[in-house]
Amino acid sequence: MTEVHLIRHARAQPRREGLPDEERRLTPAGLAQAERLRAALERLGVRYEVIWTSPVLRARQTAEVLAPLAGAVIEEPALASGWDAELLARLRARGRAVAVVAHEPELSAAAAALLGGESATFPFKKSGLYAIRWGKRPQLRYVLTPGLLKRLLGTDD
Repeated sequence: MTEVHLIRHARAQPRREGLPDEERRLTPAGLAQAERLRAALERLGVRYEVIWTSPVLRARQTAEVLAPLAGAVIEEPALASGWDAELLARLRARGRAVAVVAHEPELSAAAAALLGGESATFPFKKSGLYAIRWGKRPQLRYVLTPGLLKRLLGTDD
């Protein structure tokens, strides 16, 4: 049985002319979001064999903040866009505790493909996480949102 955590990158610089989308960095608030996520996962005792990340800068930066929880962080070019549940199945085969740091709308589509339903049923906030136990039948274990993380950790920034 595998546990897969689907994670959306934290808050990044807004889109603007002259700044390629793949070079948008996390904002200070985004770094704080990613650090809250790591702190919550540490409290839960979460450890990953591997974190798979999109090569896009904001996803890589999010994965770097989470790296202390993992044996390895690996860039997967297909996670930049257009990936699907088939790619997730290939990544799943590489570990029993796996995180995938990527983007919308692909994350919602992957959650829907795994758990059944429509993509709109699984909205991902920035730095949000869906924990899915992937056995004979996938099971949603828990969801962490930025607001919930603030409440759990007692922060108000």
